[in-house]
Amino acid sequence: MTLRPRTGQPPRTAPPGAVHRTHHLGPHPIITHFLERLTLEAIIRGCVGSARQGVVDHARTLAVLVHNLLVSPGPLYRIATWLAPVEPDVLDLTSAQYAAINDDRVARALDALTSERGRSIWFRLALRIIKQFELTTQRFHHDTTSVTFQGAYVTAHGDPQITHGHNKDHRPDLKQLIFGLTATADGAVPVWHDVHSGNRTDDTVHRSTVDALRALVGHAEFIYVADCKLCTADNLRHIAQYGGRFVTVMPRTWKEDQHFRARLREQGIRWHPILRLPNHRHKDGPPNIFASCAGSYTTADGYRIIWIRSSQKAAEDAQGRERRLGQAQAALRELHDKLARCRDRTRRGIQQAVAKILRETGTRLFLQVTVKRHVEQRRRYLRRGRPTAETPVQVDRHTTYALDVRRDGAALARERRTDGVFPLVTNLTKTSKREVLSMYKFQPYVERRFSLLKTDLEIAPVYLKKPRRAAGLLHAYFIALVVASLIEREVRNGMQHRDLKTLALLPEHRRTPTPTWPRILEAFRDVRWYEVELKGEVMAFPIELTQLQRTLLELLGVPAEAYQ
Repeated sequence: MTLRPRTGQPPRTAPPGAVHRTHHLGPHPIITHFLERLTLEAIIRGCVGSARQGVVDHARTLAVLVHNLLVSPGPLYRIATWLAPVEPDVLDLTSAQYAAINDDRVARALDALTSERGRSIWFRLALRIIKQFELTTQRFHHDTTSVTFQGAYVTAHGDPQITHGHNKDHRPDLKQLIFGLTATADGAVPVWHDVHSGNRTDDTVHRSTVDALRALVGHAEFIYVADCKLCTADNLRHIAQYGGRFVTVMPRTWKEDQHFRARLREQGIRWHPILRLPNHRHKDGPPNIFASCAGSYTTADGYRIIWIRSSQKAAEDAQGRERRLGQAQAALRELHDKLARCRDRTRRGIQQAVAKILRETGTRLFLQVTVKRHVEQRRRYLRRGRPTAETPVQVDRHTTYALDVRRDGAALARERRTDGVFPLVTNLTKTSKREVLSMYKFQPYVERRFSLLKTDLEIAPVYLKKPRRAAGLLHAYFIALVVASLIEREVRNGMQHRDLKTLALLPEHRRTPTPTWPRILEAFRDVRWYEVELKGEVMAFPIELTQLQRTLLELLGVPAEAYQ
């Protein structure tokens, strides 16, 4: 039988005595290309050094770890088992380096990321990201998430400390670290991050982040966008005093918010549409129309307040209030049924139970609950036999209570006027309301990066015993997230430049106008080349890329030689 292939695939049946070898490449050449553009290994070596680290140093080990996190995410253990099917040449490793990589070697590299010398890595890496990929730095978006850990971590006394805090994964029973991420508005590419103790509150992380960004870009004139935790007097003053600009949301606790909503409930206000966006949650649903009101509003410190009303948020607020009303009425009906059977309840105890239900459901202003008292008299004869006029009688009084629950229609009508309303606070005095709103509407893209961390990259839960290494692993995940975001950005920018509307990256070859990095890397999952050895002669079968794969390489700027 012949060994000469007609395609890039080896013959299905090899001659007797032939040795067939498969060499898997997958998306590793793409990841290597981006790591080289970031000069990651050079930056790490320049910060933590390369001496006395064994056959393979920290830099090369961390580069291999990034490959692992992007290609095969999961709990960090048995990395040597994952590495076994991958040939050393694919990851630019020598045979000695390949054999030296194991869980213990990775753990020591993670320790290096959290060392004193490792702190300078992130500043140098951020500079490289911005310069190499020409990211715009006019606007940054910041957000935080909690990373949950299994275990007691009783020795976690250093900073950052793995401890209990407000858990955003809805697991208050577990300890956590706080992971802060700052991304540019140019493709939502992360450029800065912090790892904080699990009990650190979000309102205390912004000043240090702004200072780091100021040092990174060399000025303070960028726009810093964050959620309502940024909106404290100290945070806003810290940004403004250096000439910085910000966009955030005012919390409900501010008196300006309370006064405006009180005015809405009593008088109402006229709203003017400023932005119309399609419904991203329901394709067939109505568009989300954003409106604002006329007039000039400022905070006590003189910052500009822009009042916004979202039609989609208004519908969600109404649905949420109706759901809470239903829950309250169901709980009150259950209490009402119990009152008929309980004779030892007092009016005060019943009123306290009602108040608790209304407080827990947030419906105290919308439900009118009256406790009604009913006294029933029962005659009981004290002598046996047929009763006569002389038979002594004892009158027993039996008191029962009932609940009369009614909705306050006037209060509900007043509250509907505040549905979908939220205030933006900024010191951009000359920027239009539409533009300020558009800046804030980019904030969910940072939240999507967190979603990718906890789904595709599977950052949580983390199984590590030493707190220092756990923090080091979060640093490694940041590097992986940077590479993933850059891959996604390069493809989307390339599509725009080449006027490509969609790519067939979804299952069943369905097309998408917004390709994501997991689908991009998945397109190269089965790329491999083959060789057959017979009687000392080796015949190689070259890789044949599909048209989609060749298009993706062009969009990514990866030379075709990487897959030859």
